[in-house]
Amino acid sequence: MDDCNPKLNEAAHQEGANLVRLKDLTDPIVLFMFDYWKEKRGSRLMPSPNDMNPVDFARLMPHLQMVQVDWEPFDLSYRLLGEEIAGVHGGNYSGRAVLELNAVSDGFGTMMFELFRAVATDRRPYAAGGTLASLGRGYTGFQGVYMPLCADGEKVNRIICCSSYEVREGLGLSGVSATTNRE
Repeated sequence: MDDCNPKLNEAAHQEGANLVRLKDLTDPIVLFMFDYWKEKRGSRLMPSPNDMNPVDFARLMPHLQMVQVDWEPFDLSYRLLGEEIAGVHGGNYSGRAVLELNAVSDGFGTMMFELFRAVATDRRPYAAGGTLASLGRGYTGFQGVYMPLCADGEKVNRIICCSSYEVREGLGLSGVSATTNRE
């Protein structure tokens, strides 16, 4: 999955959101959480949920989400959704299936489901960034990192995500202020 499926992004009205290289992340909130995940991973493919101590990143809780991964049958649901994320996406979806977000914003649940599926099946982190349409807040610049967790050393059972948003008046899909004219 080298790039977000443009058809999924388009269907979710999120043409400005794309996968980015992990090494291109710049947001300090996102980088802190990614570095923490790497530290807890050590030499393993991924850390265990038990390795993650919320006391270590309590100040970031508004920027975090935890996704439950079930394999038989494959399904994804939100266990935790921080206030910052809930505000951008129009509500707290804790306890709900990821695909239920399609009822809130057409196609958004499917787009997120496919991203989370890639994290779970590839057993590696992904990053995204750009501009997304937030519910009721216009366009929002963002960066996010989506990292697998594994209790048994093999199969991903949770995904921890950290996202940082910049809500600005007049932000368009390009991420450039609509009032700014650049030649």
